[in-house]
Amino acid sequence: MAVEDLQAKAAELMKKVLTVGVGALFLTEESLRALVSDFKLPKELLSAILESANKMKGDFLKNLSADLMSQLVSKVDVSKLIKELIAQNEIEMKVHINLKPKKSDK
Repeated sequence: MAVEDLQAKAAELMKKVLTVGVGALFLTEESLRALVSDFKLPKELLSAILESANKMKGDFLKNLSADLMSQLVSKVDVSKLIKELIAQNEIEMKVHINLKPKKSDK
């Protein structure tokens, strides 16, 4: 096997590994499973990778949403926003209550 062939295969493997790493955040589990199945891994290792990817995705999204909310809350005066909403808008509520006799089991 020529050195160029080895380099090409190594480059392709690294590309797939990076795709799996980044894909863990953005791909669905089925897409990630299909991508990882190209590596011909044992089922135990495959399920461990998928479990780790799901945990990493959950942690990433949780941290991202917490950071976004903290930045948003620090820049928005909530009480001022509510006061403006009430001052500039009419509030209309409609309630519909319908009473029906219960059906007897007899």
